[in-house]
This record gives sequence, C-alpha cells and structure tokens, in this order.
Amino acid sequence: MTGKLRILAFAALAGSFLACERDELLDVDPEEAPGFAVPTFETLLSPEDVDQWIDSVFGGFSSAWTSTFMLAEDGSPDLTSRALLLFNAPIQDSVFFIDTVSAALSFDSLRLIVGLDTARSRLSSAGTTLQLRSLDQEWDPPSADWDFAIDSPGVAVPWTSGPGGSLGEVLSEVVLTEEPDSIVFDLTAYSDSLLLSWNDTTQVNTGLAMVVADSGRLVLGLPRLQYNVIPEVNPDTAVQVQCPSLTSVVRCIPAATYIFDSSGQPPPAGVLRIGGVSGWRSFTRLFLPDSVLVEGSTQEFLLRGATINKAEFIITSLAAPAQSFGAEAGYDASAFELADDYTVLGAKTPVGGLIVGSLFNIQPDSLEAGSSSSIDLTAQIQRWADIPFDSIVPPITFVIRPFPEGTTFGFWDFGAEDGDPAFVPVLRIIFTPKLELPFP
Repeated sequence: MTGKLRILAFAALAGSFLACERDELLDVDPEEAPGFAVPTFETLLSPEDVDQWIDSVFGGFSSAWTSTFMLAEDGSPDLTSRALLLFNAPIQDSVFFIDTVSAALSFDSLRLIVGLDTARSRLSSAGTTLQLRSLDQEWDPPSADWDFAIDSPGVAVPWTSGPGGSLGEVLSEVVLTEEPDSIVFDLTAYSDSLLLSWNDTTQVNTGLAMVVADSGRLVLGLPRLQYNVIPEVNPDTAVQVQCPSLTSVVRCIPAATYIFDSSGQPPPAGVLRIGGVSGWRSFTRLFLPDSVLVEGSTQEFLLRGATINKAEFIITSLAAPAQSFGAEAGYDASAFELADDYTVLGAKTPVGGLIVGSLFNIQPDSLEAGSSSSIDLTAQIQRWADIPFDSIVPPITFVIRPFPEGTTFGFWDFGAEDGDPAFVPVLRIIFTPKLELPFP
C-alpha cells in the first residue's frame, strides 16, 4: 500500500472512531453528563453548630456630648433629663454702619430659638412647660453628667446644688400644648446682661439649662440666638444678628449637651444591644466549620473553597425596652471588621472597615418580640471561604454598631448566643461547593 493510501486509510479509521465516540457521548443520560447541574445549598448555623461562638456587648462609644440632639424630659418614672448649653465668646457686639465699625450701644430683643423634633417628642395631655434657666456653676460640656459638673480624668467636681445641675433663675418659659417646629424663648429683659457677660472673658460663663417643669419628652436641636445690635452712631437703627450664622462676621458656636439620671449600665446576659446614647455595640466571634451538612442529605459539603451566594447574620428582637429607653426613632446600623481579638481587648478593640452590604435599618415601630433583622456578611464569609486549605483559618469576627452613632437616645435589644434559645442569632449561608470534574 502506498504512503498516500496508508494516510487515507488512517484518516478513515480515525473518523470512524471519533464518530463512535461522539455517538457514545450523545447516548449518555443528560443527568449523568459532567457539569449538568451545579448544586447550591442553604445551611443555617446556630451557636451550637459551630466552635466557640461568643458574643458580647460594650458601650461608651458615644455620649450626650457627641449626640446630634438634646433631650429634656421629666414626669417619667425612670428618666429625667435636662439640656445644658453655653454660648461662648465672641458674641457679635459691633456692626458696620456707613463703612464704619461701631461699638454697640446696647443689645435688644434677645431670643433663643431651638428646633423641636416633633416625631420623637411627647407632650403631656395637659401640655408641657419648658423653662430656660440660668446655671449657677461652671461646668464642662464634654464631661458633665447628672452627678458631676466636671467629670474628666483626674478632676471630679459635683454639682453644688446636688445631682441634676445647679439650676438658677427662670429666665423664660414656654407652655406647649401642641408640637411646633421650633420653640422661641423671649429674653429681651436680659439682653444686655446676658450678652455682655458672655462676651466678658474675665467672668466665668455658666450657661443655661432647658428644663421640663412638669412632664413630657422634648427632643431638641442645636439652639441659636437672635438679637438686635443698636449702633451708637444711630440708636434708631437696629441690626439683627443670628448666632450661629455662616454669614456673620463673628461666629459664636454653642456648646450643647444634656444630662440624665440613669447610668449606662450594661445589658443583662443573653442580650445583644445596639445603639443608644451610650453607643452600645454588639461583638461576635465564631469559628466556621470547613464543611456542613445540608438539609435532606447525610453528606457533608465543603464551605471552604465554595462560592458564597449569600451569608446573613440573623438577629431576633426581644421585647421592647422600657418606654424611656427604647429607640425613639429608626436608625441605621452596620457590621464592621475587627482588627484584633475583642475577647482580649474588649471595648478597646480596633474597629476596621465596614463590611460591604451589611447596612440595615432598625425600625422600632415594626419590631416586636420574635421579629428578625438580617445583616449581610456575604463579603466577609466569601473572603473566609477563599483562604487556601494549607493556611491558618482565623475566626469570623465583627461588630454591629449604629452608623452613624449618637442619633437616638434609646437602643434596641436582640437575642444573644447565651440567651433564650428562641431568640439566639443564626448564620444563614447559601453556597455552591467547588465543582471537581474528573479527568479521563
């Protein structure tokens, strides 16, 4: 047989062989064909399903001083709160009048205006009286609390009149029978004495307090002053000044906080607490297993190396806290990475970056005992699943905290791993195991 014929014969035989192979492949049951189905599973992991599931709560990350509001409340069986404020020098006491800077002859028509958060405030049925009172003692805005006018490291000065602030004269009061957008205190009779004393840096500025004289809860915004400056060159002309004001030549910045008669005690065991004036944060540390059983199967499937389609940390609401301490409005929270072992460093554990996708909303009006909230941890669990098998696998650690903090006085409580089994948190993971295709 010539070489040419041998090549043709070989080609014919090869073609016949490939045709047979193709027929055999086409004859395979589709459900047995490699890659026909990529299984995706769901698993629910509770504290008893993993190693060393530990959670803890720490507070003190925010305070009344860092809050975005002030609180004045009385008449409640478990809470009294008073707002304190200082208008520090410089107060604008001169104006430009016909291209001339003129010292003020006098101040007139002084008013203090403070916004009211009507959605978070409560008036008594008979109306709520809010008084503006002088304070008779120097105090430190960042550290003042119910018992101490100054409570900073190495310095503790109690209120001389007892807990609750050294309250002086009633300068003005407003009776609220409905909830306005803002409250206006008329201080015209004190225009000169107050503003001149605040501008006199040789005197101690002891500031003001806003006090509920009967009952009600008032959530207040940052206060501002409004007054008239009477130029000496033209006493018939009054120049109105807003303070603080971005357009003012001189900007007075008020220091505002509030003090209340309830200490920030930690929550009882079995509780995850998030939010509130103390900035409660919930910390979790757990070790995930490399493989898990899934419902309906006795076979374990690898989480390590899998594609994590969804991972949710699900927390279950406990009963609402006492009225004065339950969150008075909805607020956002999120999960953050931890840069060290919180079981060693506690509240001082450095917090890392926000876990992408974990932002969620805590809405008290829609939460009741047994309702759940989900925090998306997909990004974090996927990073864990991608760790090579020959590497040391760290625990899953994260902290859940308000984002931002200091937006509500109250907090909300959820079940913890050592609490009532009906309310313990769970980790829900939807995953697709890595597909291993055999080679012929």
